[in-house]
Amino acid sequence: MVGMAGTSFLLSALVMTYAVTWSAADLKDEAPCASSIFCNGLLLKAAQNAMIYNDSKTFVDLHLKQSEDVILQAFGELVDRTDANVMREFVAEYFDGPNIEFEDWEPSDWKENPGFIDGIKDDELKEWARDLNELWKELGRQIKQDVLTNADRYSLIHVENPFIVPGGRFREFYYWDSYWIFKGLLLSEMTETVKGMLTNFVSISKSIGHVPNGNRVYYEKRSQPPFLIPSVYLYLQATDDIETIRTFLPDLEIEYQFWMTDRAIDITKDANVYTLNRYNVNMGMPRPESYREDIETADGKNEEEAAEVYSNLASAAESGWDFSTRWFRDGATLGSIRTKEIVPVDLNSVLCLSEWALYEMYNTTGNESKAATYLQAFNDRKRAISEVLWSEDEGAWFDYDIVDEDIVDQFYPSNIMPMWASCYDDTNDIQQQVLDYLKKEGVLEFPGGIPTSLTKSGQQWDYPNAWPPLQDIVIETLRKSDVEEANDYALKLAQNWTLTNWRAYKETDLMFEKYDVEKQGVPGHGGEYAVQAGFGWTNGVIMSLLDHYGDQLEVGETGSSGHATVFILLNVVCLFAALILARDE
Repeated sequence: MVGMAGTSFLLSALVMTYAVTWSAADLKDEAPCASSIFCNGLLLKAAQNAMIYNDSKTFVDLHLKQSEDVILQAFGELVDRTDANVMREFVAEYFDGPNIEFEDWEPSDWKENPGFIDGIKDDELKEWARDLNELWKELGRQIKQDVLTNADRYSLIHVENPFIVPGGRFREFYYWDSYWIFKGLLLSEMTETVKGMLTNFVSISKSIGHVPNGNRVYYEKRSQPPFLIPSVYLYLQATDDIETIRTFLPDLEIEYQFWMTDRAIDITKDANVYTLNRYNVNMGMPRPESYREDIETADGKNEEEAAEVYSNLASAAESGWDFSTRWFRDGATLGSIRTKEIVPVDLNSVLCLSEWALYEMYNTTGNESKAATYLQAFNDRKRAISEVLWSEDEGAWFDYDIVDEDIVDQFYPSNIMPMWASCYDDTNDIQQQVLDYLKKEGVLEFPGGIPTSLTKSGQQWDYPNAWPPLQDIVIETLRKSDVEEANDYALKLAQNWTLTNWRAYKETDLMFEKYDVEKQGVPGHGGEYAVQAGFGWTNGVIMSLLDHYGDQLEVGETGSSGHATVFILLNVVCLFAALILARDE
């Protein structure tokens, strides 16, 4: 991909960019959405403060039994809204759910034995792959027509086509999760399901101006890492469906322009100005699905300070890394969060890949003018990433601190994502430097995967948790390297990650959203909620590894250590307790 564009092109259409900022005074009045029940207002505050449900998300996923006006009027007539029992009775009378928005659906394109399974040598891994393929049916969702007919009674946003959810408390589709779900679905030869999900994304982007975090109204103001364009590119490579791509392309530009307006920022370095991107959510109130947690985080702040905290919390949720010391000013406390002050390596790598993909897709469909526009955008970003984010001393790329005007010299797997996106000048020197950097940081030697950071904070996007998408990115980066030692490490990491997933599965019959790097076969922990099972992107990553390395991977000994087994059982007890509570709620 890289190294192909030495010629400068005149742009036939400008890719417009400008930085958007909001004053703290304005920010405090910005609600997550327009709903006076699901996103803002006294009823939301009273219901969440009553702690009717363990998980703040449960209340905002409920269905209204009557209209919003009727419910708000009834709420206004309550004598004591601060009494938890009064609120519990009120919610039971006027709400029901969650999980009533869906109807049974089984994918018509599901196949019992997709072809990739034939390439798996190990019999136990082959059987596991069949189990994972079965899970798509469990994770599939079709939204009821009533959600469209009575949209004001649901927080769920109706989309026409069925989709795959992550699992657990994540009952709706999620933006960046879907990229790895697509990788698995395409290996399962479920191309119609993928096409339908992509159509959903395109449709919702046209409707609200971007793909949201997920299809809930309380997610409208924020997005997630922008994987729509790379996902469409994956679909094209798997299907050669040029006509569908042709219909998608104008709408993909809507998504791209959202990021190049609402999320762009100009960085000046050595008298040159570079346009890069950051997460920057215009929302000055608590996230409805984490209402109590956000109120606690902003405790002690005045109204305008609290609005900044809420905006930075929402921006971290938009990053997908909610939460990590990566976003904290003091590196320790959530209250110091400052996501909007960081220009992230990974966001700009995904956008760089998106620009290349738009160039390729416009080129494929015969629009040379548009292709030239996005090739220039790709080259401009490649240069900006090199000049602003690359450290020759460290041999990697780093987040940029807008306030300190310097890179943030901390390890995160995202530090190598420009190499994953091929958004760099392709030389063996850089490939070797990146490998040396990973070796120096010691992150290639953990039994349970690559850690998300080297800071043990209790946050879920920190040590010791390992997340499937980051494993896939690191392994793919090293697998595609021209450095043979990097290829060897890719196989080693693939073997370790396969084992940690497989051993946990053998103990529990569950796939988890994250794992512990220190103990092979142990689910991850920490953060705002119990570890979740399902799990969409986890399944997709394992399928991808089994596809690439199926003739080399082996499971070896099946038993976990006694300590790991106890750890797994404790996690599973917590998980099932959460599921039972959610069911009872």
